[in-house]
Amino acid sequence: MKLEIINKYNEEVIHMSMDSFFGSLFDIVDSTNINRCPKCNITLDHFKKTGLLGCSYCYTHFEEYLAQNIRRVQGGVKHVGKVPKSASVEVRSKIKIDDLQIKLKELIEKEEFEEAAKIRDEIKTVKESIEDGDKDA
Repeated sequence: MKLEIINKYNEEVIHMSMDSFFGSLFDIVDSTNINRCPKCNITLDHFKKTGLLGCSYCYTHFEEYLAQNIRRVQGGVKHVGKVPKSASVEVRSKIKIDDLQIKLKELIEKEEFEEAAKIRDEIKTVKESIEDGDKDA
């Protein structure tokens, strides 16, 4: 009788899918302190639900998650503010170059080299237009 129960249990364990095994394992890892701020104990799940962080250290602890979402929503993580309408073409061009260089760096990090080459060429074109403007003045 005991042997039958053991054999039946072994068959059930063997037939357990790898997905359910690793899924459970990932649930355990997810519930550990990896996603919890060590200073205030706010969890990443809490932030996702409420949109509120618990302390200033949360920005450092959850930096990767925050940066990804800010990039997704706003297109970048650098705040440049508004450019006055009265700003010169040269100022606007330099701001555009800065933005393009940030985008270029991100594309290279992602190894999206074809898109990076297009951005590189666009930077070159904008720089040339600034130089041409200086020659005219």
